[in-house]
Amino acid sequence: MIKKGNPNRIKKPSKEAFLIESLKILVDGIARTFGSRCEVVLHDLSRNPEHCIVKIANGHVTGRVVDGPVTDQGLRQLRSEHWEKLLINYPAVTKDGKRLKSSTIMLTNDKEEPIAAICINFDVTDIINFNVAIQDVFAISEDIYQCEPTETFQSDKFLTLSNIADRVIRESGKAIPSMMRKDRIEIVKRLEGQGFFLIKGAIRLLAQKLNVSKFTIYNYLEHVRSENQGKEGGDR
Repeated sequence: MIKKGNPNRIKKPSKEAFLIESLKILVDGIARTFGSRCEVVLHDLSRNPEHCIVKIANGHVTGRVVDGPVTDQGLRQLRSEHWEKLLINYPAVTKDGKRLKSSTIMLTNDKEEPIAAICINFDVTDIINFNVAIQDVFAISEDIYQCEPTETFQSDKFLTLSNIADRVIRESGKAIPSMMRKDRIEIVKRLEGQGFFLIKGAIRLLAQKLNVSKFTIYNYLEHVRSENQGKEGGDR
């Protein structure tokens, strides 16, 4: 006799899926509490970094939408072996120049693996321009914003990649036409450390910026990863 399954039985969602759905409610709650200047973003870190935004409130602050990519800061966090669960009150800037006071909260599973992140971005542009007293209330110093922002927001993954690559190339201190092979490998090494190559299309974009073929970048990347694996093996 063939046993029929219970048609009323409902498959329970995984703990991670349940957490993501619960956090979506939290996103709305935070945004409504602090108003339209406060953008709140939920990243599902189990998804492709190019499409990991699963919920966003007040997205007009940075111009991002659901299914958008992770930021450069997020890529660095995912790539780092020593990522922080709490990054609080760091400066950031939007592509149109808004100054933000940002915080990132990373959530993990029982194996301490990151599975989700809530990012809070408060537009403080007007506050900074107001007066010292208000700045003191919000614990913001103009000196913070005289240095280069630690995170930038783009609605397009290629703009994010372009900004990351341009910054690393600029920090090398050398003009692209005068770069030698070792200089380009060093750039690839730094970008690999920041999670740059986790995004599809990164190799082609960097090849265009450095005026080399994408196969050259593939070779550089293979060299860097082999070197990193050798170091990891030596530390054991």
